[in-house]
Amino acid sequence: MSAQGEQSRPASVAVIFAGGVGSRMGKAAVPKQFLEIHGKPIIVHTLEHFQDHPEIDAIAIAILPEMRDQLERLVRWYDLSKVRWVVDGGATGQESRHNALKAVSADFEGDTIVLLHDGVRPLIDAELISANIAAAREHGAATTCTKFNETIASSPSEVIVDIIPRDTIYSAQAPQTFQLDEVLSAYDRAVSEGEHDSIDSLSLMFRYGHEVHRVEGPRSNIKITTAEDFYICRTFFELIENRQVTGL
Repeated sequence: MSAQGEQSRPASVAVIFAGGVGSRMGKAAVPKQFLEIHGKPIIVHTLEHFQDHPEIDAIAIAILPEMRDQLERLVRWYDLSKVRWVVDGGATGQESRHNALKAVSADFEGDTIVLLHDGVRPLIDAELISANIAAAREHGAATTCTKFNETIASSPSEVIVDIIPRDTIYSAQAPQTFQLDEVLSAYDRAVSEGEHDSIDSLSLMFRYGHEVHRVEGPRSNIKITTAEDFYICRTFFELIENRQVTGL
C-alpha cells in the first residue's frame, strides 16, 4: 500500500521553503523565519495553516542545516504533527525545493498534489489552500496570483521606454501547486541542463511547457523579505485579531 493508503483522492503535501537567511532584513539578529509576531515565530504561523487544513496530509520543510535543530524544536513545541520531513536546504532556493520534493517522492505517489510555499508567507489562509488544491486537481498545475494595480514602466536603463498595459498583469506568489511527478521532473531536467538557481517552480514549469492555471489570492498574502514587509505583516495580523474580537 502506498503512503496515500486507500484514499479516493490524491494526497496533498505542503512543501515549505524556509532556507533563507534574511539578508535583506538589515541587521536583524534573528533569521526572518524565526522572527516573532504576536509571540509566535513567523514559520510557525505559516506551518499552522497547513497543519490545520483537513486536505493537507503531510508537510515537508527545507531549511539550512545550521537552523535545523531550532526548527525541529519548534515543530515539537507546537505539536506540528503533519511535519514528516525536515530536509537540509541547498545553496540556492531551487536546490532546497528540489531536496524537499525528492524526500516527498520517496514516500508518496506521482499524482500527489504538492503545494510549494514560502515559510515567510504567514498570511495564507484555508480558502487559498483549498483553491490551489482544487485547481491543481482539475488542471494539473496552478499558482497563486494577485492582480497588479500599479502602472508598469519598462526601464532597462534610467529612462522609461514603455508603459505596459496592466489589464492582464498579475504578481505570481505562492502556493505554487503541481502534481509531484511533473514538478519533480522539471527540477530534475533543470539540473541536467545546468540550471541550479531558478526563481521559482512556476518559472521552471512554464519553461518546460506546462499550462499553469491562475488562482487569485488576497493582497495580504505577502512574503516577508524586508523590514518593511515585517511591519506590514504585523499590521495585517492585528487587523485579523481585531476582527476576531469585534466581529467587524
